[in-house]
Amino acid sequence: MRSTNRFRMRKSIHSESAPQQVSLTSLMDVITNILVYTIKIFAVSTITIQDPSVFLPVSSSRENPEDTVVVMITGKVRKEVEDNKEIFVEEMPTIMVDDKVIQKVDSKTYRVPANAKQRGYIITSLKQELLHIRKEQETTAKLTDGEGFNGRVVIVADKNTPYRLLADVLVTCGEAGFGHFKFAIVKREA
Repeated sequence: MRSTNRFRMRKSIHSESAPQQVSLTSLMDVITNILVYTIKIFAVSTITIQDPSVFLPVSSSRENPEDTVVVMITGKVRKEVEDNKEIFVEEMPTIMVDDKVIQKVDSKTYRVPANAKQRGYIITSLKQELLHIRKEQETTAKLTDGEGFNGRVVIVADKNTPYRLLADVLVTCGEAGFGHFKFAIVKREA
């Protein structure tokens, strides 16, 4: 009986004097999870259109937007306000992904230059950016046990965008795996 008491006493004395070590791997896992969760929270929001060269079409639909990738096609004209008057300034149309300019569009023909396309329809720079975003979504899903890549994309296009440019954008999105399309519109109050 005495030997077990001595053993307990030595163990408690020894454990108090030894410095405690924190597992760096566990700490990094916790910090990574907090960081990814924080980024995900800030990434979830409704779509806000701040580009003054985009005039959205109007709809009476009641469906709400989801957290998705936004591909925007700006218009030829940008609206500005000077001295309480609206003026319209000519601008070169562009294709943007999540507020990042990806490709300039010819303002006269409203087409992407042929040397910036593959197989006649696929816009190379847009496809590369979408593939990059897809890879990021897949990586984030692995780290957070999230839903993963969902293939959703919202197309925000000026109401005067020709269908041939929309077709190029849609084909490119589909080629990159973004096959669930939605179009942004302005809701008309009923």
